[in-house]
This record gives sequence, structure tokens and C-alpha cells, in this order.
Amino acid sequence: MQGILLVGHGTRDAAGVEELLTTARRVAQTRPEAAVEPCFLELADPPIAVAAARLAQRGANAIVVMPLLLLAAGHAKRDVPRAVAAALAPFPQITSTQAGHLGCHPAILQQSATRFYEAIRDHTRSRFGEPSRPETALVLVGRGSYDDDANREMHQFARLAPQSASVAEVAVCFFAMAQPSLEETLENIAAIRYPRVVVQPHLLFDGFLLAGIRAAVAVCAAKHPVTQWITADRLGPTAQVSHAIWERIDEAGDSHFQSVARPLVPAATI
Repeated sequence: MQGILLVGHGTRDAAGVEELLTTARRVAQTRPEAAVEPCFLELADPPIAVAAARLAQRGANAIVVMPLLLLAAGHAKRDVPRAVAAALAPFPQITSTQAGHLGCHPAILQQSATRFYEAIRDHTRSRFGEPSRPETALVLVGRGSYDDDANREMHQFARLAPQSASVAEVAVCFFAMAQPSLEETLENIAAIRYPRVVVQPHLLFDGFLLAGIRAAVAVCAAKHPVTQWITADRLGPTAQVSHAIWERIDEAGDSHFQSVARPLVPAATI
């Protein structure tokens, strides 16, 4: 049997945990012939070792490890491969390969654009009227990382995002660990005095980071009430996200999981 190990970063936020589990259920329903087990790198249960043992108990002899991560930072490059290797050590009969992170997959780009236009649509009855490209700025907010590759990928995502063509300016910033910061970027955008600013969190699921971004935008909006400040939603456990997950899994192995056993390798090399 072929197994799929869906590995999330992890959060102490119950809503964020449930959204990953919802995604796992959606992924499993798409192809019932595969054994799918969700897990977390840290902060939440089940951990990777428990999910790997469950796959072994279900009879999986080859596993694709799918990191549910938007950017290729240290977690995808080092932490997930190491944790999976340790978890599978008691099961030498199981071979594994790691799929690439979600990155700039077309379905993720499209889901991001959907969230942008949903946010605009939900505010068109305001005194600011219908969206107008010269009057709208977009602030894309990444989680942030000490890994330069991940931060560069965030800028690449912003260039490729379909909604970038619908605004006068796109600013990329980070919630933590990288520059420019969210607060600094909001102030810089406010100084330009665009009539409308859409702040879009580039996050998969709900959680404390999303709440922190919304709080920062609320503070800025109170200081600069002339501008309409709109905070878009996270990507969420959607069909688009599930589609991207399965395509990354298929890229990691042969079509329909009929693959020759291959060793676990970091996502950065796939």
C-alpha cells in the first residue's frame, strides 16, 4: 500500500489544527486507494513519529512525505527530512520520498487571487465604491524566515500572483524574522495615501499569525482612517489547496504511485 504523510508546521491554535485535519480528509477522499495520515512537525498532535507508525500499521510500504509549507525554508529542507528519517528508522521495509513544498504552484496562486477578489467584493458597498487599479495597493504578508531562499520565493510569488496586475503597487513584507516588517510596510504604504489597501496574509491556515496580522492592520487603520484597509483571508482548506497537494505528490513519485522505491531526499532537490 502507498502512504501519504501530510506534515504541517504545527500550531497551538485549535482552529489551525482543525483546518489541517480538514485538508487531510479532503486529500484522502480524493484518492481512497492511498493511506493518508496527517501530522505536525511541532506544537500539535499527532507528531510525525505517530503518523508514520500509523502508516506502517496500515501496511504502507512506500511513503510520499508532503510538507504542507508554502515556502522552502529550513523546515522543508532539514527539519522534516530529519524527523521523518527518525520516525521511519523502526520500519526499514518502508521506503520514502519527499515531495516539494507548495511554493508557487498555479493552484496556490489562483487560490491567493480568489481570496484577494473575495476581500474586495465584500467591501464594494462601502463609500469607497468599486475597486480601481490606480487607487488600490496590495500588501502581501509572509510568515518570515531566516532562510533567504524562502524570502526570495515570497517575492517571486508576489510577482506571479494574478492579483498583482489588478493593483497600482505590490509590497511584500514579513510578520517576523525577515525585513521589511509588517508594521514598517503598513506605515510606508499609508504615507502614499492610496484610497484602498488590501493586506493579504500568505498563510495556509488559521492561527495566531493571522490574528496578529489583523491586529496590526487594525492599529494602522485607526491611525490612517482616510484609507480603506481590507484584510484578506488565509488560503484555507480548499479544493485548490488539495489539488496543489496532489500534484506535488505526483511530481515526487511516478503516476498513480506506481513508483520504484527511492530514498528520502530534501524537498529543495526535487
